[in-house]
Amino acid sequence: MESCVYCGISASDWKKKGRVGCSNCVELFREEYLRFIPRTPERIWEPPTDFPMHTEWKEFQSLVQVDRWKKIDSYSLPFSYRYRVARNPKGSIYPVRTTKLPERFFLDWFSGKIDLSEDAVPSLSETEEKKRRFPSEKETRFSWKGGTLFTGDEDHFRWEYVTDSLVNLSETLDSSFIEKFWDKERFDYKKGIGFLTSCPTNSGEGDKFSVAIPDSYTESGILEGFRLPTDWGFYREEGQGRLIFFRKNFGRNGKNSFFNLVSYLALLVILGKEVGKASSTRFPF
Repeated sequence: MESCVYCGISASDWKKKGRVGCSNCVELFREEYLRFIPRTPERIWEPPTDFPMHTEWKEFQSLVQVDRWKKIDSYSLPFSYRYRVARNPKGSIYPVRTTKLPERFFLDWFSGKIDLSEDAVPSLSETEEKKRRFPSEKETRFSWKGGTLFTGDEDHFRWEYVTDSLVNLSETLDSSFIEKFWDKERFDYKKGIGFLTSCPTNSGEGDKFSVAIPDSYTESGILEGFRLPTDWGFYREEGQGRLIFFRKNFGRNGKNSFFNLVSYLALLVILGKEVGKASSTRFPF
C-alpha cells in the first residue's frame, strides 16, 4: 500500500514533507516515523562532576525547590523560558496549514461538550463531514490560560507559554488544565510511541522546553565554552541575538531535567563564573 486510505497521505508525501495525516499513517510509515521520535532519557539530568562549580550547584539544589526558583528570579537574568505542547484529537485527520479551529470549538471540545471520538473518521476527500468536525476560521491563535493556543497548523492544537520567571513556569506546569493534555482517550496515542503529531520529532510526549539567553554570554562572556549536555537530549539553536537550549519529549515527569539545566546556567551567570577558571565567589544562599 502506497498511501493511507484514511487521509490520503502517500509514501511520496511522507518522503517529501516528513508529515503524516492521521494516526493510521503511523502504522503505514512506522519504521521511519519511529526513527525520528526524540528519545526520553531515563534519568534526570545533572551537570557531571567535572563541570565547573558542580559543588556549588549541588549546594544550591539542597534548597526547597520553590526557593531555588525564587532565588534565580530575584536576579532578573536576561533568560526567557518557553514551554510548548502539541496534540491532535483522537481519530482526527491532521491539518496541513489549511484547516483552522475556532476558539469556541476548542473551548467546547476541551471542556467535554464535544466528543470527537463518537464521530466516524473522515474520508480522505474534503467532505462536509470533515468540514463539520473541523470548521474553517481565519483566526489561528488566541490567548488561553496565560499562554497562546495555535490551531490548525501542523497539528490541531499547540499551546505555548513564554515567561521570564521560573516560579511562574513551575506553577503553570503544575496547573490542573495541563494534565488534560495527557489524556490518552482524548488525543491520538499509541502504546510504545506516545502521543502522535504530524511530525515525528514532536511525538512521544509531544512537548518542548527551551531557555533563551543572550549571545553575548556565550561568545566571549560568562558562558563561553559551556559544553551542552547533548547526551541527555538537549540541543542548541541560534535566533536573533539569542542562543536557545531546548529539549523535546520531556513529559510530565521529566521537567526537572530542564530546571536543572536552567539553574546550572543561572548559577554560572550569577556568580560571574567564566567556564574553566577558578573562582572564590559563593552563591548568596
